[in-house]
Amino acid sequence: MKHLARYTLCLSPLACSTAFAQVAEAKVLRDLDATGRTTLTREELVQLLPGANMSRISAKGNTHIWKNESGGSFIISSDNRDRGAVASTAAGKWSISDDGRYCVLIEWKTIETEEWCRYIVRSGEDYYATKSDKTGTERVHKLSIKR
Repeated sequence: MKHLARYTLCLSPLACSTAFAQVAEAKVLRDLDATGRTTLTREELVQLLPGANMSRISAKGNTHIWKNESGGSFIISSDNRDRGAVASTAAGKWSISDDGRYCVLIEWKTIETEEWCRYIVRSGEDYYATKSDKTGTERVHKLSIKR
């Protein structure tokens, strides 16, 4: 019966295209153009990021959750889904670079230290991190930012 419901949904082209649009996740910067994208400025990041609750799903499928403390530190939690291991935490530091990128340093206990700086792009209500905000083929990574 579950299969029948799935096929019934796709009998309507509008319902089917809406369902697929919600499932399709942006992979590259140009995927965000249809909903309009804006690169956040350094000033906007200074207002948004201190005290923000952050989360992401890593390339390995792990869910990471942290809160940017106003002093530039955070404790990040990982569910370690990729290794089937128990959840863990690590110390981290965050900053905003002079050119307006969100920078992170995470000192993981059992894997290599993670360090990166990314532009933050808003598209609709969603945020994405990307190495370049100019190249349409640059990969984007969804980042939840909640105040």
